[in-house]
Amino acid sequence: LLACRAFVQALAKTWLPSAATRWPTTGAGRSYMASPLCSVSASSERPKGKGIVEVQPRVTIHSVNEIDVKAQTFEMDLQVELQWKDLGWLERMEQPDWMAAAKELGWQEQMRKTCWHPGLVLRNCKEKRDDAEVWFRVDRKEEVHDAQDRRIYFIARVHAVFRTKYRLHKFPFDMQWLTVRMGSSFEFVRFVRQGVSNLAEKPDFLDRAAFILEEYRPPDYVCVEAKPADKAASSSAIRYQDLNIKVAVQRNHWYYLMNVFLIDFALVGSSLFVLLVPPAQFEDRMGLSLTLLLTAVAFKELVNTYLPQISYSTILDKYVLAGFIMQVLVVVQNAVAKVEAGEHDILAFSDTMGFPLLFAYLVGYHLYFLCEAWRATREDAEYWVRKAGERSFEGQDRKEAYRWHRVHDVPPLEKEEEEEDVDEQQQQQQQQQ
Repeated sequence: LLACRAFVQALAKTWLPSAATRWPTTGAGRSYMASPLCSVSASSERPKGKGIVEVQPRVTIHSVNEIDVKAQTFEMDLQVELQWKDLGWLERMEQPDWMAAAKELGWQEQMRKTCWHPGLVLRNCKEKRDDAEVWFRVDRKEEVHDAQDRRIYFIARVHAVFRTKYRLHKFPFDMQWLTVRMGSSFEFVRFVRQGVSNLAEKPDFLDRAAFILEEYRPPDYVCVEAKPADKAASSSAIRYQDLNIKVAVQRNHWYYLMNVFLIDFALVGSSLFVLLVPPAQFEDRMGLSLTLLLTAVAFKELVNTYLPQISYSTILDKYVLAGFIMQVLVVVQNAVAKVEAGEHDILAFSDTMGFPLLFAYLVGYHLYFLCEAWRATREDAEYWVRKAGERSFEGQDRKEAYRWHRVHDVPPLEKEEEEEDVDEQQQQQQQQQ
């Protein structure tokens, strides 16, 4: 038994990952199930100054490459910029030993090895396409009015596949939230909105020109949400800060109107004309009804390929089911008409009353679904922006909560940047000549 126990322990040490690998911890001692944003480890040295470090985020979304509803994932290429004050670190950068090391290794490499950063982790990352690119930037003295306002910038660009839960109750008239969930590895970090320190606010940006998905409309807003995390998510019962980046995309429903709703309407509408066949020709009448019914069943299987296996019905499912019920009622009416007519070729009472009743049912449920589609399309990004603006700061610090920015097709260039571009073009023309 002792020999078997030693053998099993040896196998466990050799083949199974250690606890540090399965439950990675940061310099702050936080255990998490998420993956780090980048491979640059954050120094555990707390920035000098106040106990709480206020970090201002800014987001640039370069592209949204894929939205997979069935797999509940989306692929996004985004850039996160974090800025904070650390006067102690700025003084350290001016020391001769640090400057000598930066000259030998390179300024960016020296910053990656020694500078503290908030240590972001990705909570809903499924797969990273590439390793994140990381670089630092520091305000120069001539860029700010007061030397006390100089800031350190941590910039990371990540391209990954993220998990999310799509709410498909209003499919195909739905609007989906693409949410990237992040969090800091230090309990003394607080994410705040830009502009709280009397600095010029830089808006979040999304490149609408790079949005090539035909099934969805380009987003109009980017939402950055900062809120305290749940204590239960921490092994030490410490409340950390979460940073969520949200983008609302509206589905283009014209494809489903032409290829699903219109086809199903033609199948259901055709079943009404079966009542024009005399009840005496029961075989032909019932054959047509059952053929249309089986076609509707096959069509329902085709509709199921657009959606994952969910436990609730969408607007599209309810529409197809309402048409299927009508076709079943037509089959039942055919049997009743045959019993009433008997062997004689007479007009049955069920045919006289069945056609207007079934037609009223057809018109009624179409009016109902038109109202449902209109209500669903009203809840666009503008609706949620107005709703968030009314109650986003209830019970929270005004430096936290939501920040909404309307995105533009092309980011606005400042006059100085435009003059620099003109000067560069003139220099290139002179060199070519």
